[in-house]
Amino acid sequence: MSLSAPEAEFELKDGSRLILYSNRVVHEGAAALEIVPLGRLASVRVAFERDPRKLKWAAVLLLAALVLAMLAGPLQGWIAAAAAKVAEGGRRESLDAVLFAAFSALGGLARMMPAAALVLAAIAAALVVFFWLGLTTFTLCFGAVERAYAVRGRSRQLVEFAETVAARLASRPD
Repeated sequence: MSLSAPEAEFELKDGSRLILYSNRVVHEGAAALEIVPLGRLASVRVAFERDPRKLKWAAVLLLAALVLAMLAGPLQGWIAAAAAKVAEGGRRESLDAVLFAAFSALGGLARMMPAAALVLAAIAAALVVFFWLGLTTFTLCFGAVERAYAVRGRSRQLVEFAETVAARLASRPD
C-alpha cells in the first residue's frame, strides 16, 4: 500500500491496526481504511480512563440485589401464610380460587427473588471489574473532528505509539 516503511504500528483488539508513516496515520481494518495526513492533525492525546458511571451502576445494582435478598424470605412467608388462610376455608368458591392462584403466583415470584438478587450481584461485580480495568484511549484531533481508538486496560504499547505520533507531529515544520 505504501512506498515508505511504517515507523510504528499498533494492533487493536478488533484486529484492525494503527500505522504511522512519515506523513500520515493509517487505521486499517478488515472493512475500512482511514488515512489521516499528519499535516491535518492539530494534536494527539492518549489517556487511561476509568468510567465512574460503571461504578455507580454497580453500587445501584448491588443495593437492589441486597434489597431483593432481604425481602425474599419475609415476602415468601407472608404470601404462604395468606395462601394457607385462603386454602383453609375449605370451600372452593370462585373468589377463593382466584385469590389462591394469585397468592401461589406471587409466591413463585418471591421464590425467584434470591436468584434475581444473585444475577444482579454478578452484573454489579462485572461492572466493577470493567471499571477497574479502564480504557486506554488514543485520540487524533483535527479541525472540529476527533477519532478515538480505545483498548481495555492499561496499554503501554498504545501509549508508546501515541508518543511516536506526537514526536513525529512535533517534528513537522509548520
